[in-house]
Amino acid sequence: ILLVLKRFLKYTTEECNLRTIPPEAVLTPRRPRREVAYLSAEEIQRFVDSIKLTSGAGNVYMTGLRFRTLVEVLMGTAMRISEVLALDRGQIDFKTAEAKIVGKGRKERVVFFTERALSWLTRYLEARDDENTALFVTGDGLRRLKRPDIWRPFTQHRNLAGLNKRVTPHLLRHTAATQLLFNGCPVGHI
Repeated sequence: ILLVLKRFLKYTTEECNLRTIPPEAVLTPRRPRREVAYLSAEEIQRFVDSIKLTSGAGNVYMTGLRFRTLVEVLMGTAMRISEVLALDRGQIDFKTAEAKIVGKGRKERVVFFTERALSWLTRYLEARDDENTALFVTGDGLRRLKRPDIWRPFTQHRNLAGLNKRVTPHLLRHTAATQLLFNGCPVGHI
């Protein structure tokens, strides 16, 4: 609003030759810098350790394996949740550890996977027995996993891990970017 007012004052002064207060006299407030929230290495470990991977009988617990894989992919690629849930099995090149995705604003880009994320993906895909092309599917394997399907597990495992921070897919994106920064990756590259 203040920027529009400054522009209006400049217009009335220069174009209409009216006497007004100088546009420079209107000061716009500085926005406070938001602190980026992220998980520490210890908090990440507590969070992933809270995810149950086997049933009481020692069998693979697919819901837990799927969620752990989702978390590892989010952490290992820094993708948005919508990008991860839109992935198909065939989009991932396991040899080059990359995938072409369509991101925000329908922009195509290449994302890179960590060895750890690829390892969990391989484990998850080997445990699946459906033919669905989607990377992440519901328990019955009939449909692609959607955003509403994943909120409850994030809250549940945050509580199990005893974390005070609200753990979301976007927080994991921030965490991945922060880890890259701490490891010397240039900001422009992140």
